[in-house]
Amino acid sequence: MIQRKQTIFLLIAAILAVVCIVVRITDSFQWADLVQCTTAGLAIGTIFLYKKRMIQARYCLVAILLVFVWYIIVAVTQQQLTTIDCLPMVEAIFFFLARKSIIADEKLVRAADRLR
Repeated sequence: MIQRKQTIFLLIAAILAVVCIVVRITDSFQWADLVQCTTAGLAIGTIFLYKKRMIQARYCLVAILLVFVWYIIVAVTQQQLTTIDCLPMVEAIFFFLARKSIIADEKLVRAADRLR
């Protein structure tokens, strides 16, 4: 499970989501924090679905969409973006890389099944 590169990508994305939550701590819990918590949970949950590659790929796509929802929420609720607000974009890149690797693995498995 951990030897797959998409697992590393998903783990890094989850860590970035948690770092973004911890750094952006404000007086009250906001919608942006809820979206980041969901994204972190989705990344961790996706790691354990290593036998269901197409579901993993879909969850990565959902996580990428959640990152863009996070940007929309932040843009609506506050006027100024800080330097820490670039972390979710890096997180989305890692989700994209994980999805690309998952799809490549699925193609490899299907090609091996075809040869049998």
